[in-house]
Amino acid sequence: MDNKEIWITDNTLFYRERGGMETANIGALRYAYAQVLGGVPYLFLFADHQHYISTELLGFEDVYRELSKLFPLDNQAFLRVCKEKKEDEKVKIWAKKESQNYQILREYDNNTDLGYEVYTEPKRTITWDTTYEELEASGLVEGYFSDYGTKYLRFKHPVRIEGVLINQLELYVDNVLPNRPIMEYFVDLYDETNTDKSYKELRELWIDEGVDIDQYGYERSDQCYLRFEFTDGIDALICYTYDEESGYDDGSTSLHFYNVREYPSFLENKAYEDVMEISDFMSFCKPLDISISHMDNDGIKHIPPKAKALLNAKSGIWVDQLNQKVGFVGVDTALVLDSRQIAHFEFQNVLPAKGGGYADFTVHLTTGNYLYIFTEDTYYFDQFAARLRQLTRKKVIIPEAYYNC
Repeated sequence: MDNKEIWITDNTLFYRERGGMETANIGALRYAYAQVLGGVPYLFLFADHQHYISTELLGFEDVYRELSKLFPLDNQAFLRVCKEKKEDEKVKIWAKKESQNYQILREYDNNTDLGYEVYTEPKRTITWDTTYEELEASGLVEGYFSDYGTKYLRFKHPVRIEGVLINQLELYVDNVLPNRPIMEYFVDLYDETNTDKSYKELRELWIDEGVDIDQYGYERSDQCYLRFEFTDGIDALICYTYDEESGYDDGSTSLHFYNVREYPSFLENKAYEDVMEISDFMSFCKPLDISISHMDNDGIKHIPPKAKALLNAKSGIWVDQLNQKVGFVGVDTALVLDSRQIAHFEFQNVLPAKGGGYADFTVHLTTGNYLYIFTEDTYYFDQFAARLRQLTRKKVIIPEAYYNC
């Protein structure tokens, strides 16, 4: 590319950032800003995620001219920002006009505690306890992948959740357990003006007049953010961001529904508890919380009574050679892994700097994946390295500590 640092090929913008090359899908462009950072004018684009593109890149002028032909950018505003270079100035130069994708209903069945209604013919009610695999098999959704390989499901039909009829409600399905109830639904809602009208309509529908808004979140000049109980075990979140400080106003209200129900049956592990034999164990001499949820990992279970009796309310690790299991005991739950899944352990120490210091206890699996299990003070786990090697016959790696900058 003749030593250029930025160019467009087909529908992809390539640009250099911090020594590497980044790409932006022009077809997914939603909005653009002119912004000054560190005395340098930037073209900020949002296309699937944020892109900060320096105007000092070799070839930038050619690329900007090409973008101006594709989108009605406010060239006058962009040139003014570039010329004046006022630190932290930020000006929107283009935003995609989105069609309204929701409707506030005057009349509806109030069955929110049960679930939501999909506007098929005839309409179908889906419970909040529906699993990922059940919904995917229902024919109500279609899958798609982002430019970065993340998988999502999107409803083919409008969905009514209480008094709002939503077009193209979505859910994230990357790295989820198919047999678990869906943990989150989301959508960006646009009214016909692409302003905060969408936020105000949802607020009026769901938040009582005169209520203390601080119990749900905040409403500031840069952002409005409210999270509240929508129905039993289901939270709703509405958020609108304005053009202030680090925010970018894209004209939409972000709406999320979170399933916070506990589903304790997934913690049961009686079949293993009936046959388990603890060959050896080690204690961390204090309780440590396991930073993994049973909704995200099938290995998270109740702490077996035999392990509880040995560890006496402390956290630790047991080995079951008969059943080829290694168990990690937290405060309320345990992680049970097949010992053949474990490649090695790692204790990563982080030194305090701008952020605090800490240490991560990580299990690396033979699949190439890894699990952060415990977190404690810097260097806390180092004292257990030799005992862990002896107990599990697995390598323990302690990389050089780094600062939390």
